[in-house]
Amino acid sequence: MSRDYLDFDVAVTREGQGYAAHVLASPAGEASAPFTLPFAATDLAQFMIAVGPPRVSSRRLVPAEARVVDVKEYGRRLGDALLSGDVGRAFRESLTTATGQGKDLRLRLRLDAVPDLDPVPWEYLYDSRLGRFLTLSQETPIVRLLDSLERPPVVHVDAPLRVLVMISSPSDMPELAVDRERQLLTATTGDLVASGRLTVTVLEDATLTALQRALLDDFHVFHFIGHGGFDQQAQEGVLVLERDDGTAHRVSGERLGTLLHDARTMQLAVLNACEGARTSGRDAFSGVGQALVRQGLPAVVAMQTEISDRAALVFSHEFYYFLTRGLGIDAAICEVRKAMAVSDEASEWGTAVLLRSGADQPFSFTASSTAEAERPESRLESLYDAAKGALLARAPATALPMLEQIAAEHPDYQDVTQLLERVRPEAAPSDDGPTPRSRPELTLTQPLTQPLPQPEAQPEARLETRQEAHPEPEPDTRRDRTPPPPPPDPHPRRKGNGFVRSLIGLVVLFGLFWLGMTQVPKWFKGATADVASACGPAPAAASSAATTFVAGCATTTPAIDGDFADWDGVPSHSIPHVIAQQGTPQREFGGDWQVVWDSSALYLRVHVVDPDVRSVNLATPAAWFNGDGFSFEFGPDARSLAPAATTRRGQDVHVMVGLSRDAPTSGVASINPAGRGTFTTGTRHPEITVGRADNLTGYDLEARVPWSSLQLKKAPARGTVFSMNVNLSDATSSPAAWRLRTMKSTNAARTAETQGFPHGWQTITLADEAS
Repeated sequence: MSRDYLDFDVAVTREGQGYAAHVLASPAGEASAPFTLPFAATDLAQFMIAVGPPRVSSRRLVPAEARVVDVKEYGRRLGDALLSGDVGRAFRESLTTATGQGKDLRLRLRLDAVPDLDPVPWEYLYDSRLGRFLTLSQETPIVRLLDSLERPPVVHVDAPLRVLVMISSPSDMPELAVDRERQLLTATTGDLVASGRLTVTVLEDATLTALQRALLDDFHVFHFIGHGGFDQQAQEGVLVLERDDGTAHRVSGERLGTLLHDARTMQLAVLNACEGARTSGRDAFSGVGQALVRQGLPAVVAMQTEISDRAALVFSHEFYYFLTRGLGIDAAICEVRKAMAVSDEASEWGTAVLLRSGADQPFSFTASSTAEAERPESRLESLYDAAKGALLARAPATALPMLEQIAAEHPDYQDVTQLLERVRPEAAPSDDGPTPRSRPELTLTQPLTQPLPQPEAQPEARLETRQEAHPEPEPDTRRDRTPPPPPPDPHPRRKGNGFVRSLIGLVVLFGLFWLGMTQVPKWFKGATADVASACGPAPAAASSAATTFVAGCATTTPAIDGDFADWDGVPSHSIPHVIAQQGTPQREFGGDWQVVWDSSALYLRVHVVDPDVRSVNLATPAAWFNGDGFSFEFGPDARSLAPAATTRRGQDVHVMVGLSRDAPTSGVASINPAGRGTFTTGTRHPEITVGRADNLTGYDLEARVPWSSLQLKKAPARGTVFSMNVNLSDATSSPAAWRLRTMKSTNAARTAETQGFPHGWQTITLADEAS
């Protein structure tokens, strides 16, 4: 079933102050044309956030209609820019030639010379003349082509396709729900395992040593689920594995490739980690996926952004389904994208990036003659059994995406509708802490009227687990039972007299009056405005340089009152890096942050997991960092400064926001101004308003920081870039010591020694929308 492709190879290079696209090889010969990226960096960042996992929110900083992203329009502009002039002519002629030969045309992008364009989501490229996205058809797949130091021979796979899965959740990183990830993956591939076409082996230890030992056996695919990111100091992409003590072990693609290289049957890596395909903007091989391909792995599928549980379910099943049907990886990815595109209303189908070296397929697959015939309903049964097992284990967050997927494919399947009604999403963040994919906290809205049946056991011989055996649950024997109808109302409606009806009417009118006078103003605490009135006119020219973070314009101003509903829908950023440590850390300590802005102030919200909350020492402002809270360095764009340049007086500040004993529903803020190469002790700034709310796992803080407090004489313009780090502090338990226990930062390079050098800070762009 492998497709026969002709290749259309396009290399993008830098020409003067712009770019050029060159057709290096095609059925129509060579061609060249100027190329201009039709988007600013902020536009790209907002687009990738918007097409990512959908978020549940009760009140947004941007009206819902303003958040709708026209994916087709974005793709059209990108396609019109790349396939213009002679390059577009060559593409159309090549497509005609391929069709005439009964073949398809594979567009292979080479971005080696312009790694700054690597973060562009080319997978959404739309051809206006064809009237479709290229990647949503096997006839025109898009592949990112990389040179490899060597090209191993094609591996012939006799079923089953063997997949080695590593799920990493270090103790000092935002917690990953390991059991949920395992259940989602094994449930969605259960039918393929049962048919004998696939085996899934899950490593219990997510360490390099465990991986090295596992690779002594033959596997064809390495599937990683966990944290990923970019090491700013080393300027390379990393996957976060675990050390023997369970803490984070940041492993570069080059180091991981050392192990995978010698696994001769290993032909493919699937990296389901946030930022797994991101590069430094300087070295095209600094991303994890690129490094693996360069070291000889024929193919890598890496996610450009996080994906939702629903998208992960569809991706994993359809990807392995089509691979075990003999499709080449190029065609299989196209089919996966199509399945994701029709599974729900999200646009996550372009998230996966296919990185390749050479033209040959990584492996050829042959189904075993003894493979069982698949029943169409087997996958739904696998998802259904796993969902009910999750509900039985009081894990509704695991069950929800599986039930939603069943309902999408077969709304009348068993009692799925009733089960979905019992699982209610909440707007509040989960007490389990942040996870790599955004999902609401889930609870059962009503008790189960019957005991849930146990899930059916997976085939024991084909579903494997390294180093640990898990008992199989009892088989489901009561699948067809449905909840009994509700009992009749024991108090039927009675007819009242006129006086009673009049009295009820007066009560209703009084209630409406009370709502109008007391509650409605609370519902509209933030005044909605358009972007221009909230954040000023659009900039004359947007910067094309990428920044670390993007702050959207707050067209609805968040109220600083300890009620965090108005932050729903604003993207969250993790604060993962331990930059200071004294004594024994709290395993749970961590958090994430959100940011928006308007012409009056910068607004931040920080969610902190910290079971041992300690207030700051107000008597000693210089020691506020020894209490619990957050801080951030802030100043003008410092990217053009020399690395040895120190803090700028009158421009750079260090803002500290802490918990206080005397303000249980708010906090305190101080500002340390820039000195010579450091920050000097500051004072309390009451104009910075702080809201606070404590919970069972920690606390939340929100702050409004006027631009004047950040040393700005006037409001910044849209598109302005600042330098900034965000940090969390955790104090020791002893109130007498007031000693810092742990500090985390968004910036791995931020230490007490480097704090005074703004060139090493991260960057943030003030954008048009809070996407």
